[in-house]
Amino acid sequence: MTRSQGGRWCPLAVLVSLLLWVGAAWAEVCKGSKVPKTELRRYDAKATLSQNQIAAALATHLPYGQPGCPRLLPSREYILYYIAGHRTALWAAYTLRAEEVVNRARRDAFRYDPRLTADENAHCADYKGTGYARGHTVPDADMGRSKMAQANTYFLSNMSPQTNNLNSGPWLWLERAVRDYAKRYGQVYVMSGSIFSEPVPTVPSGRMGIPARYYKVLVCTDPQRFARRPRAHPFQPGDTVQVACADQW
Repeated sequence: MTRSQGGRWCPLAVLVSLLLWVGAAWAEVCKGSKVPKTELRRYDAKATLSQNQIAAALATHLPYGQPGCPRLLPSREYILYYIAGHRTALWAAYTLRAEEVVNRARRDAFRYDPRLTADENAHCADYKGTGYARGHTVPDADMGRSKMAQANTYFLSNMSPQTNNLNSGPWLWLERAVRDYAKRYGQVYVMSGSIFSEPVPTVPSGRMGIPARYYKVLVCTDPQRFARRPRAHPFQPGDTVQVACADQW
């Protein structure tokens, strides 16, 4: 509780604590998780960043400017733009350095994003029986630097429905290419996202939009490293960047 100027106790702090506790209590973990729930609760408790942490994340992962998006979900390792109406991410941006490309055994941990309400979150059941895979916007293999970073790529806010052919084919190839570029050039800025076509189809539950296409954009700002590669050129402000797209259908 906090004391007002008139000397009365205010229940604000208690209310905030209660809301945070309730938010953590309803967080759903999908069947088949390889990470203990007690461990996931520790990670979820750290998902909401302070203002200073948000500023640091934005400076790291969006160094060339921040688009005016209504629902950014900043994490320490990446920035996510979430569309609550489609219950999927429109894009994610992050910096990937060579030393951060670490091989770590995959541990599925699909679950609610504790920063969203139950209605804003996609549900585990939304994917069941649809034939769609839960496709990562930010791959878990890009976040092998720590157990928490890897586990937090399994928030359902970081997923979108992908056909199995796309998820295990072109999309997987692009994910590996990103890590190869990071190791080759030392550091890359990555933007990964979805493109929706109107009218937007949904999964059978009607709660989640299905993107038509996906893309990845890579930017490297080290002209010396680029100069050693044929058919490559240093990136300068105003230059175009190479875009790799994968069709959903």
